[in-house]
Amino acid sequence: MLSDILDANRNSFNLVRLIAAISVIVSHAYAIGIGPGAPQPLGSLTPFTLGQHAVNAFFFLSGLTLSLSLARNPSLLHFVAARFLRVIPGLFVCGAFFAFILGPAMTTWNLTDYFSDAHTWLYPLAVLVKFAWAEPPHGIFTSAPYSETPNDPLWTLKYELAAYAGLALLQLSGLLRSWMALIAVLLIAALVYVLTASMIGNTSVPGWAYNMGRYGFCFMLGALAYRFRSGIPLTPWLLTASLAVAIAATGTRFASLAYIVLVAHLVIVIGSFGFGPLTRFARDTDVSYGTYIYGWPIQQSIVVLFPTMSAELMILCALAIVLPLAFASWTLVEKPSLDLKRVFRGRRVKMESA
Repeated sequence: MLSDILDANRNSFNLVRLIAAISVIVSHAYAIGIGPGAPQPLGSLTPFTLGQHAVNAFFFLSGLTLSLSLARNPSLLHFVAARFLRVIPGLFVCGAFFAFILGPAMTTWNLTDYFSDAHTWLYPLAVLVKFAWAEPPHGIFTSAPYSETPNDPLWTLKYELAAYAGLALLQLSGLLRSWMALIAVLLIAALVYVLTASMIGNTSVPGWAYNMGRYGFCFMLGALAYRFRSGIPLTPWLLTASLAVAIAATGTRFASLAYIVLVAHLVIVIGSFGFGPLTRFARDTDVSYGTYIYGWPIQQSIVVLFPTMSAELMILCALAIVLPLAFASWTLVEKPSLDLKRVFRGRRVKMESA
């Protein structure tokens, strides 16, 4: 049962996160290398590309693991501090790396003008507020297919933070303990997603509503998985049922929801297995976040320097650079920041097995 593997020492969820982050890099290699509209893995077979499936997996895992975290320690102060320390310090240093190390190497401006420009100095702070839409230092990636977007994947972070806020409100109101309330929120998110997905291209439908529906459904699916953890079996054979439902839903407006459920099911099944040294490494050294936030700017740099490089070679080159950067981010920034959580630690609750 899912309840049997929720302890961090008994699952491979961190490894699943890393695989998802690498999947985003794989998917983006085709978009960056070929340009907007380029076909991406799984894009023609399912409602989502490989990278989009990976982001759905991120949100599902967040809903699952953060529900566990709040159950173990119901202090909202600790929860907010932990989420801040997990996201913000690493993002700030990534912005500083972009502005002061990668930027000078990639800008078309002379360095005097580059370092005299206010955008150069403000970018590490702007990225904390505007995420992917923070105006970058000038002269960066001017020949890249997505020159206007220095770090496109960061746009999902605001929805991640919105999910954290929603979970905190459910905890504050006491609704997090009600399975009926959780199902109601899940159904609302599903309804918003299905309605807005059917109207894509209609300028009167805000993109944020579509994203809130999609990611809200993924996140609440994780919260519900935690709520019913004692009744969710982990046998791989049941994946055939989820796959059959997804295939049957293909072509309908519910296909996307079915594939989200399939990916969520796949995540907990894979996470239930141990992969030896890989599981232990990912458990002790969580480089998934760094891989996610450094991937795009490194891939943009590669395509500027080597515009004819194949997507497959770009994947290998990007991973060879990004993974060491992610390791440094975890070791020097993220883990020391997370160690500060003990300052905000509240009363921990002894967990029951059910």
